[in-house]
Amino acid sequence: MTRRFAGRVALVTGGGGSGSGSAICRRLAAEGSAIVVLDNHERRTMAVSGELRERYGVPVMTAVLDIADRAGVDELIPRIAGELGSVDILVNNAAINAQGSIFDYDPGTWDEVVQVDLSACWYLIRGVLPGMRELRWGSIVNITSVAGYTGGRGREGPYSAAKAALHDVTRSVAIEAGPYGIRCNAVAPGWIQSKFLDKHEERVREERERTPLRRWGTPEDIAGVVAFLCSEDAAFVTGEIINVSGGWYLRP
Repeated sequence: MTRRFAGRVALVTGGGGSGSGSAICRRLAAEGSAIVVLDNHERRTMAVSGELRERYGVPVMTAVLDIADRAGVDELIPRIAGELGSVDILVNNAAINAQGSIFDYDPGTWDEVVQVDLSACWYLIRGVLPGMRELRWGSIVNITSVAGYTGGRGREGPYSAAKAALHDVTRSVAIEAGPYGIRCNAVAPGWIQSKFLDKHEERVREERERTPLRRWGTPEDIAGVVAFLCSEDAAFVTGEIINVSGGWYLRP
């Protein structure tokens, strides 16, 4: 595998997760990037960090942090710069969801989901932009969802609303930061293999059959598109939302 990201520093939120977060960390590390694994789960964050160091031999920094903790983010950004250098690549992958009806879920649930899935992403972007502007280079990838187009089929209103808004944040950052050599794109996954799908296989099987490629996506599918968007192969791509759904959602 090429080392397209040698000398780069990538910050990946939700990087300790068993799904796309850790897969993104592995893909970027395999191509030479130093990695900041940011997650709020200490054990899995330490495990992924240790794997990256041993397997890929790249500099790795572990950050156990709730991304909605703005004071923690304010402390983290200069610490990364001091230990690894300015952040070149930001992947906003961490998110939470809330299943239920608008008639039932608590208003606090709405606030929590929007805080993590939208506001915290914006705040992290705000934190890394000054360093990217000084370098005259940067790549930001927001992991959104096709739910941002479909409204979550009426069962995940806060999540789908936050992801739809994150699409517009992506475009706004692309427009404002583009003159400084900073690109901002989004990846909108469809149905990706997970413990949730394993648990509810019978209930969601028809969604796989509706997918033209007739399979679930994998975390590696997402990581591959993220790596492309962060690379110079995508040097003229910004403000785009790339659907990675196997054709499940064919946007006009």
